[in-house]
Amino acid sequence: MASSASPRPLVDGTDWLKAGAILLVSVGHFGQFFMEDETWWTAIGCLAAPFFFFLMGFAQTRTVPLRWIGLGVLLTLLASWNAGWSWEAPNILLSFALIRWARPPVQALLRRHGWGGSALLVVALVGALPVAESVVEYGSEGWLWALFGLFQRAHVDGRPATGPDAGAAGDSSRVDRLAGCAGPMRLVASLVAAVVFLWQENRVYSFSAAQLATLALGLGLLCAGLCRFRRGPSRVQPPEPVASALRVVGRHTLEIYAIQLAASELLVKLVPGLAP
Repeated sequence: MASSASPRPLVDGTDWLKAGAILLVSVGHFGQFFMEDETWWTAIGCLAAPFFFFLMGFAQTRTVPLRWIGLGVLLTLLASWNAGWSWEAPNILLSFALIRWARPPVQALLRRHGWGGSALLVVALVGALPVAESVVEYGSEGWLWALFGLFQRAHVDGRPATGPDAGAAGDSSRVDRLAGCAGPMRLVASLVAAVVFLWQENRVYSFSAAQLATLALGLGLLCAGLCRFRRGPSRVQPPEPVASALRVVGRHTLEIYAIQLAASELLVKLVPGLAP
């Protein structure tokens, strides 16, 4: 008799990326909140941010869950509370919300203007670095990674996005302009994003030569891997206990991130002896 149990869903490539991002962000937060010298922890942990931003650009949905807004505001207030109520750049979740809202007009610009629109966006994001870093966490250095993700998705699909943010039917000239530049532009965007990220993070943390080289190597490997990324079932399917954990992380990544960060903020505030 055939089994009535439905087959378990396969682990998606995105699940692996999100699990890697959560692992890296855990390393970074542990160093930030609990270690006297956090720079090595930060040099490794800050590699989580490009994963998150890339996936925000790669995804086609434009829906912004209200919990992102609520959690982003809460985490921003916790950070400010721990810093004596000084100004803290709004949490990364609010930046993700901005990316979701901006995606349709950005796609429309790229479909209409192709190479010209792509170059304009990259230049504008680099030029916005001094202002954007105080507006949202990671500022426009994060948005460059999201733009890389958008180009990668257009390159993989080879056609315009479908769904609520797709262009008008039959608009083939715009489709061709985006599809025609997406492949090369994803390489340009990944290079610019990596260089800007390396420069910005080193400016903030003043890494040693070894730490800077480690971060540069990590960014290079990350760019190479993300340029090959495609959504779909992973070629590597782990045993079911691991697969189940990966699916949970993949579906609740940002909630796990928020709980982890909020718990760290509260621990060092309420138990000051835990802080370095």
